[in-house]
Amino acid sequence: MKDKSKRIMNFRFDRYEDAEKKLEKLAAKGMFLEECGSFLWTFRKGTPKKLKYTVTYFSEGSVFNPGITDNQQTYIEYAKAAGWDFVTQFNQMQIFCSEADNQIPFETDEKEKLNNIKKCMKKSFLPSMIVMILVFILNLIVQFNSFQLNPIDYLSDPIRLLSSSMIATVIIYHVYSLMTYFLWLKRSEKSIAFGGECVKNSKIVYKIVDIIFMVFLFGSLGYLMFHLALKTSSFGLVLSIAQVPILMIVFWSSIKYLKKKKASATVNKLISYTVLIVASFAYLALLMAFIMRFEFGLSNESNYRTVDWQLSETESHEYRLYSHEIPLTSEDLYGPIDYNYYSYEKETDNTLFLSKSVYRQDSPPAKDAPPRIEYEMLEPRFDFVYRLVKAHLLEIPEWRDNTTFESIDNKIFETVEAYQRYYEDTPTGEYTLFFEDRIIVLNMEEPLTTKQILIIKEKLQI
Repeated sequence: MKDKSKRIMNFRFDRYEDAEKKLEKLAAKGMFLEECGSFLWTFRKGTPKKLKYTVTYFSEGSVFNPGITDNQQTYIEYAKAAGWDFVTQFNQMQIFCSEADNQIPFETDEKEKLNNIKKCMKKSFLPSMIVMILVFILNLIVQFNSFQLNPIDYLSDPIRLLSSSMIATVIIYHVYSLMTYFLWLKRSEKSIAFGGECVKNSKIVYKIVDIIFMVFLFGSLGYLMFHLALKTSSFGLVLSIAQVPILMIVFWSSIKYLKKKKASATVNKLISYTVLIVASFAYLALLMAFIMRFEFGLSNESNYRTVDWQLSETESHEYRLYSHEIPLTSEDLYGPIDYNYYSYEKETDNTLFLSKSVYRQDSPPAKDAPPRIEYEMLEPRFDFVYRLVKAHLLEIPEWRDNTTFESIDNKIFETVEAYQRYYEDTPTGEYTLFFEDRIIVLNMEEPLTTKQILIIKEKLQI
């Protein structure tokens, strides 16, 4: 395999000139095309040659065909008679080359050439493009619903924001690709109507957009992998990353196996896509089973210890007790507490829009459990984010009946606005405090005393 190499080729049906020029440049460097795929093309190393390549389209072509059809073979022989050697194919795309200096293209009818491209686009490119756009739009709708349910978690989570921006970018890029294709189609039809040829669609602007898209996509994926490496276990990360390549290997292996068995294109397509769908669900089920069984979703570097807690005479459960540093503890509010099973946990997320830090001091369930506390510190970066966060925090869920927010004196916490949650007419230990540049949410087991409020103001630097 040393004499072969793989290269990423971003190919478009309406930009076949780009592929031809790229292949000719590579041949001049001693890299000769052997096989092409969706993105990865295989090249063979050899003595540099000056070759002329041409990319054509044949509507009967398909990766699911058990072999070259009779009409394709006739087409290839016609090209050979015109001085062009068949190199390889992918779906409807056929690639030929010639060593002749001034080789004449064997597709001389520009109208027929354009019609072939239109047929091929309608058969594979356009349907797959439209389906992809719809799938990503549905994903974006799911993301938007997640944002509506909890804008705080969404805007403070770099993974969600990055995923959403990647989805939106893919949608925009594919819509842009469709628009450029239809513009090229209209211009080519107009050119041919006046006796011209298909319009060259190799503009520098298109190349710049493609480069920006690829850099953003792969850069975002790199950052995503780096972030997941910090947040999850190594094995869990490997399982997540391996999902796409494993499923693609299964899909293409199914196609190749059925082609060897001479299955028809229709049967091959039906079975291969069924295998892909089943394999996708099976892999997700396997991944979830591993996460639930071995808890790969948590980082191996998390600072915790485990205890086997007896819930009843016959039932026990393993709990994680964290030992993170938190600014305000139950001991600060209630004095010394002789208890060895406290969990001190800190979670922080930071994005361009919102910084969120959640602190909790918790313990395993028990009748004589000591006081638990939880508080959240939010720092919105923009005014509109502040307003979104405020509206969400003061919204009372439907399931919390008989619950209201009552405003309290701003002098107590030196706030701009402050609220205490009431259940029926009874005040609770839940406070939502609005300052000019940050928001603090306190969740205590009971209303605070004056002394505890002073301690909180000191510890949280209010």
